[in-house]
Amino acid sequence: MAVEMEIAWPKLDELQRAFKLLPNNIAAKHMAAALGRAIDPTYKLLRKLTPRGPTGNLKKAVRKKTKRYPKDGSGVAVAGYTKPPRGKVESDRKSNERGYHAHFVEKGTKLRQTKKGHVASSYKSRQPFSIVRRRSGALVTKPRRPKAFLKGAALGEKVQLGRMPVGGRTGKPPIETAYKQTKSKMEQDTRKEMSAAIAKATKEMAGPFRG
Repeated sequence: MAVEMEIAWPKLDELQRAFKLLPNNIAAKHMAAALGRAIDPTYKLLRKLTPRGPTGNLKKAVRKKTKRYPKDGSGVAVAGYTKPPRGKVESDRKSNERGYHAHFVEKGTKLRQTKKGHVASSYKSRQPFSIVRRRSGALVTKPRRPKAFLKGAALGEKVQLGRMPVGGRTGKPPIETAYKQTKSKMEQDTRKEMSAAIAKATKEMAGPFRG
């Protein structure tokens, strides 16, 4: 027979008060590490929910990051998409620095159209191709690029690109969905990990080289 017991972890305000009793550098170190562990389920689910797309850049841009603030004894942890760096030439950016469309996938877009020109194409952003006409009259890319696109409009008009729905094809915004589905566990894990962090910090303070 199995017996399940629910552990009543301390409340967050109690844990925060306990951290304030520690030296700021020690508190920041252990708090950041604890929060990093607590958001791990959210980070993993975000990776799972993020569509791969034709390049895989958005999925590669999913990151988890912790930061310490030793001056005030605090730490933070965040999960999300890497912001494309400014001032970098496009060719020098890594694949995980090219998640430009994260906001589009999360929030969707309005009806879009080209700013200028009557042709929209993936020729420059992806591998180049040429257009050939089959005997049936259908136009296809050569070599065959399943994800390539070419769309045109009458001369002098703009190309209508339609709108991207919230969450893309799945209809589920990755960040919002991952947060909602893991919120309860993340809150419980935060209290659990911060409790364990207090114990580790106290043990470190009791080391032979500390007063």
